[in-house]
Amino acid sequence: MTNKLEPFANKLSYITEKLINGNRIGYFQRHLSIITKHLTLIKVINLLLNEAEMLLRITSPYSLPAYIKIEPTPLCQLRCKGCAQRNISFKHDLLKLNNGKMFLSLEDMKKIVDPIKSTLIGVSLSLYGEPMLNRKIASLIEYLHNINVAVSFPTNLSIRFNYNQIIELVKSGLDCIEVALDGITQESYAKYRVGGNINLILENVKLISQAKKELNSKSPQVVWKYVVFNHNKHEVEMVRNLFSTWGFDRYEFAYDNYSDTEIKIESDIKKKLVNKRKPCFWLWNTTIIRWDGSVRPCCTNEKSFMVGNAIENDIKEIWRSNVYSKLRKGFVKNEYGQYMHPICKKCMGLYELPKIV
Repeated sequence: MTNKLEPFANKLSYITEKLINGNRIGYFQRHLSIITKHLTLIKVINLLLNEAEMLLRITSPYSLPAYIKIEPTPLCQLRCKGCAQRNISFKHDLLKLNNGKMFLSLEDMKKIVDPIKSTLIGVSLSLYGEPMLNRKIASLIEYLHNINVAVSFPTNLSIRFNYNQIIELVKSGLDCIEVALDGITQESYAKYRVGGNINLILENVKLISQAKKELNSKSPQVVWKYVVFNHNKHEVEMVRNLFSTWGFDRYEFAYDNYSDTEIKIESDIKKKLVNKRKPCFWLWNTTIIRWDGSVRPCCTNEKSFMVGNAIENDIKEIWRSNVYSKLRKGFVKNEYGQYMHPICKKCMGLYELPKIV
């Protein structure tokens, strides 16, 4: 079964390029361990067909996305330096929308996932906001768990919870939670995660660990996600020594998105894709649904890049729509780039294609 999952793991390879060398194996082990228990024959067949249709550049695929991102809320209480929410005026403008009530409901979650629940393997409850600000997060996770879908999400975890809320989270069936903690002291942590509290985070990690023991549960896996900056890179070895003591199951390192190393990795990956006329995996393998149901084909923050609404319309119809087909047509090998959307061209850095020999 694991061998059949190899194509699914491979399409995440661009992410592993971002991870520091010593921890890539752990990254894949975690993802495979999360999704394997949720597999069915129908899901495996869809997964393999999904990969084949991407390789063949089928613009109107029969297969459906096996793994998607759904945003529980766009709100966040922190002001991280690399995020739009670092700007107070941005936060104020965001809160003016819908009177600040921007939370995905269970009813809307069902409308989004029910049409594809037989083929859906996993959901990441994430995008721009802090998922756990949606106080109904446990009910969203529980529903996905009950329909046999793997659930994970990143969190800053710098929120005050009581023990009953933590128990509810563990009982929900959550598979994995990735805690953004970029420092082992408040001083180093807060240089990037402005407004966060390291003691509060560690208290919550301890409560999750305690609840798992009380409920005799191995999940959720609690992963320490450590973004390496110049100001905290000297702490990397300490993370390796401290993670289990502090209650984490694993740790992962990632580069700062704006570092020279990260920019070079991203640039090299895209150059290889363009030179080999490779497709963008987003358009065949996955999709993003925001808290209000609006569907985006990828993680770009371009507001105009929307292909439908999965609360108002069946996600299957959106996935197979003419709008989506046109986006995929831009990556058809013999016409690569010719019909590519300007946002895709900008993302790929596609200014001039090498000639086909």
